[in-house]
This record gives sequence, structure tokens and C-alpha cells, in this order.
Amino acid sequence: ARVGPVDSDPQPPDRPVDLTSDDPLAALQRWVADGQVDEAARARSRRRWLEKVATEEATLGGVLLDLAERGRPVIVRTLAGQRVTGPIIAVGADFVGVRDPRLGDTLMPTTRIATVQPAPGDDLPAGDRRHDVVLAFGDALMELAAERPNVMVGAGDENLRGELRTASTEVVTLAIADERREPISIALAAIDHVVVRAR
Repeated sequence: ARVGPVDSDPQPPDRPVDLTSDDPLAALQRWVADGQVDEAARARSRRRWLEKVATEEATLGGVLLDLAERGRPVIVRTLAGQRVTGPIIAVGADFVGVRDPRLGDTLMPTTRIATVQPAPGDDLPAGDRRHDVVLAFGDALMELAAERPNVMVGAGDENLRGELRTASTEVVTLAIADERREPISIALAAIDHVVVRAR
């Protein structure tokens, strides 16, 4: 048999090779292609399942922790309608702190939070992380009271301004910001937010 010249620099074909049923690699290539499609489908299904599980296990504390780590501004609205915008600076066992450049550092009990919105363009975090912070809202206010800061306390339909004098697990005492500086006690459970105006 005559052997023709060997092409030392073979060029790719002008069009895809048409595999026929006589080609022994055709079945193998179909099997590999089908397997790649199946694997991609399984990966999508696994991703959807993980997202579903994360969503079902989300907690408000977990969402707040995720957003705090990003360090980006968020919008938090309370049940009383207070709107606070800024990065989250603290996440406690039952409260969150947001640094709002307009108002000041604002502490809000999580039971009073209506909505939390991430920065424009940011996705909403899964919020399925374990939240094991132990510092409670009343304890945080006790720490602040030692410094006697000027605060604004939202409670009921009022915004009370004054000096934070004392705090406990049930009640907060302010010296109202007027000439007489009379004290007022506020039930901790009634507080919607506390803005620390000066320290």
C-alpha cells in the first residue's frame, strides 16, 4: 500500500466534524456531554436547595450580623416609623446600633424593628448564621448611663430629650432637657429607639 505524505502542521477543519454512528467515540462524547449537562443541573439544584435552607433558617440577628460585617449603610425602620440610615456599629442579643450621620448613634431593640434594607445594589444576606451575642439592650443602656450622655428616647408617640441618668433591665431614667431638669422614668419595653446625641 502506498503511504501519502505526512502533514506535519495539520489545520483544524473548516466546519465541525460530523460524527457518524460508525464513529466509536460518538457514544462516548454523547455520554460525556449528557453527564456535563446533568452535573450542571445538579449543581443548580444543590445551590437552590442551599439557598432555600439558608432562607428558612434566617434570623433577624443573623441578617444584622451579616450586614454589620459589610460595613455598608443600611436603612432600618422601627415600628414607630423612625428611619435610621448608616452602617451597623453594634449587634447585641436583642438590639442593634446604627451610626446615622444625621441623628447620631442610634440603638434599637430588635423587637421594635419593622424592616432592614441593605445599601442600594447590595444583595440581602442569608442571615442563617448563629447569633450568640449576650449583651442585652438594658445592659448597653446601663453602660451608657455611667457616662451621662445626652440622648433622645423614642417611646410611644413622644421623643424625649435629656440626660441619661440610670438604666436597668426594666426602666430608664432621664433628666429632661429643660430649665428644671425634672427626672422621668421610661419603661424599657416601651422604648422604640435611643439616639446618643453627645457623650
